Amino acid sequence: MNTAIMDNGKLIRITHHLSKNRLEHVRTTCKFYCPECREEVQLKLGEQRVYHFAHKQLTACPLAAGETAYHQAGKEAMMHWLQQLGHKPVLEKYVSKVHQRPDVTVSIGGTSYAIEYQCSNISRQELRKRTAGLREAGLFPIWVLGANRLKRKSAQLFSFSSIHWGMLRESQKGSLIFYCPLQNRFIHLAQLLVFKPTKICAAMTVRPPTAYRKLSDILSPPSSKRQVSKQWLRCIQQFRQRPPRILSNESKRLRDVFYEHHQTAFPFLPAELFIPLPEVYIFTSPVYVWQGCLYDWIIRKKGSSPVTIQLLMKEIKRCIQMKEVKLRYGDVSIEELKEVITSYVHALVRQGFLHMTKEGNYEVASNQMPIQTVDEAFKRDAFLFH
Repeated sequence: MNTAIMDNGKLIRITHHLSKNRLEHVRTTCKFYCPECREEVQLKLGEQRVYHFAHKQLTACPLAAGETAYHQAGKEAMMHWLQQLGHKPVLEKYVSKVHQRPDVTVSIGGTSYAIEYQCSNISRQELRKRTAGLREAGLFPIWVLGANRLKRKSAQLFSFSSIHWGMLRESQKGSLIFYCPLQNRFIHLAQLLVFKPTKICAAMTVRPPTAYRKLSDILSPPSSKRQVSKQWLRCIQQFRQRPPRILSNESKRLRDVFYEHHQTAFPFLPAELFIPLPEVYIFTSPVYVWQGCLYDWIIRKKGSSPVTIQLLMKEIKRCIQMKEVKLRYGDVSIEELKEVITSYVHALVRQGFLHMTKEGNYEVASNQMPIQTVDEAFKRDAFLFH
């Protein structure tokens, strides 16, 4: 941490304006105390880490976790950016109502914002707790990830971990914001398409802080000229050419179902199992698993009963209960599931697989012949998704 309380009760903050000689002098003339737990802390002026205050004894104080130079530089840079916009941001202001100290707080108009710059792992439970606390205190939380948490595989292909999924859930924006203090750049990931947990297609835009005229602008990702449909198609092609060897239980089950009931080998799964739906990240299972379960049910019901959103909802809930499909979050609502199922049905109608017979009722539009070769699969994929 970079703040402490001195003997006289005044707050001291370590900034680049204070020289090492000045800090050494202060260290010899007074004691320092943690602004959170009031325990004594010591001023560290080493060469390996950024100058900081550290607790003398092992403690459960939330400020005792320490801070890297990367994190310190990032939050200070964002504070300076807000100052350049004409605002009066405060670094690490203590919010006594919820006992939290967000990295940067600022009041603009009638809204108070709290920017949390997260460069290290954080549990979903802690993320929810801190977000709820900031909202309870009347602050609008803005989570910004350190660019050190960006895992890029190619131009538009990324890998996510629990911290990314947690941020998506709490922000409810369908996009992620990163900041790199080394390059002084904000990075946005938008147009998220989840192929599987380790393969997320997204459009990335990189801009300096000066490109944003107000704080709220960073909440809306800049429009990208590059669409992610080509990357999605590449993911499908890679799956067909080199199917994954290590499969989850739900993927193994789906593979067996399509081989036994539809005479379809795993690399030749129907293109209707790879429909890209923006911002659908409530499932841990790969896209071809949860869509495959619904596709299988539709084919089995063909000719016997109409397809409805209600019946598909019943089927997906059965699949989740039987662990044939896995959810990413434990608090997924019925409304969220219905939105995803409705989007999938509408996509099948646009692709010509389903057509509406009357309001709310659908049926399979044509006979689906199993794909026999990779070339045949590539042609159908390109026709549907290019």
